[in-house]
Amino acid sequence: MNERKDLDGLVRLIRTELLPLSYSTETDDPTVIRSLPGRFRDGRTIVAAAGKKGEPAGFVHYQFLQGILHIDMLAVHRDCRNAGVGGSLMKQAEAAGAAEGCVLALLFVDDANDKARRFYERIGYEPVRHHESYRVTELFKPL
Repeated sequence: MNERKDLDGLVRLIRTELLPLSYSTETDDPTVIRSLPGRFRDGRTIVAAAGKKGEPAGFVHYQFLQGILHIDMLAVHRDCRNAGVGGSLMKQAEAAGAAEGCVLALLFVDDANDKARRFYERIGYEPVRHHESYRVTELFKPL
């Protein structure tokens, strides 16, 4: 896939799988959508797809910040859930963080996303604190 097509597929996943669960962002918020290319440039992204020309089944976007692996976004297409895609993406991101010397992984999950919270807890993430004004919970995992 080419970079533009990849980005379009990732934006579709964000619109359908992440934004509907966000308290602070509307699904078609033009400011958020316009900010995504820069956001992707500021970190690393691993994409899971069905073959070289298939649509993205999921992706994880992350950054390394002061010895911490910050998981910015994880999205898996609803038709690909419970097939190991999210777990595989997270393992790859965590391995990349460990290789960079990160000792901790950190992420935020929206309060409305109970399935994601349970998924993260199953793979070893623990809640650290709740941010009521954003309606998210911060979770961490030692690497």
